[in-house]
Amino acid sequence: MFLINSFSISKLNNAEITGYYINVQKAITSGDTPNLGLSEVLPAYSAKLQQLIDQVYTTTGSEYTAAMLAADVKRDQTYKRIRLRLQMVDVAEDNAAIKAVKDVVKTHLLAKYGAKVPQLPYQEESAIIQGFLYDLQDKLGSDGMTALGLTEDVTALDDANTAFITAYNARATERAEGDTGLTLKLRQEMFAIYQQVCFIVQYLANSTDEENAAKATACQAFIAVLNVLLADVRKRYNQRTNNGSTEDDDEGGEGENGGSSDSGNSENGETSENGGENSGSGDDPSNSSNPSNPSNPSEGDNPSEGGDPDGGNVNGGEVTF
Repeated sequence: MFLINSFSISKLNNAEITGYYINVQKAITSGDTPNLGLSEVLPAYSAKLQQLIDQVYTTTGSEYTAAMLAADVKRDQTYKRIRLRLQMVDVAEDNAAIKAVKDVVKTHLLAKYGAKVPQLPYQEESAIIQGFLYDLQDKLGSDGMTALGLTEDVTALDDANTAFITAYNARATERAEGDTGLTLKLRQEMFAIYQQVCFIVQYLANSTDEENAAKATACQAFIAVLNVLLADVRKRYNQRTNNGSTEDDDEGGEGENGGSSDSGNSENGETSENGGENSGSGDDPSNSSNPSNPSNPSEGDNPSEGGDPDGGNVNGGEVTF
């Protein structure tokens, strides 16, 4: 019996599920399309998918996202520049003002604030930079910062971090109040059409009627491709949610009943925008491996993302999509 493998795709975040649907559409149109029995369903599938793509691009490409990314790039560069200056205390032994803060720089500031801070999830990075700014003022004082030539950069880092936090919070509010309802509605509608696709091809793949032989062969090949896509998206999902582990999770039923999915500068604070799932920053949804910020490798608290798995089976065969 030819079955579509079980995986609750509604657990995927917006970028991941949109990317999966795009790949399914490619599989339909690049295969033996006439014999898949999808001639009536495909136009609705394509139209609804385009609406979902447009919505995902709109919600991830807002002015607040652009402001976030600009501020994040600036604060990352400034943080690295300040840290490099701190590492240079050893080459300024003849400067009394620098010698006075040398020990605290090496034992506290450099030890506590590492080079990987710009790669942390958005919210964690924001909080650590706030602590870094406080410690610079507290441990070095104005004289120490002046001696190290940090005054302007410290001000710039503070401004960039504040701008990032402001844009981040504004975008979270925009998503919570604006796109969540429409995105969820489109996900539910798209999932219903996807179920029809699965019902049809699985039924035809297992047909024993001679008149359906060509359709059965085409649908069997399509199911093989679909199972590869499901295995890939499941692997990526597990890697994102299990800290890189590829172990399979137990699958229940499937449905698009809403809910939110945390993804990673992930925004796990946010669906992969600092290099993880942060939530999508205008990335191509078909690249479901990175829903997020190209500069930060970790995402999650986007209220518009994800959906809770519910119920569903195919032809009485205990197969969930």
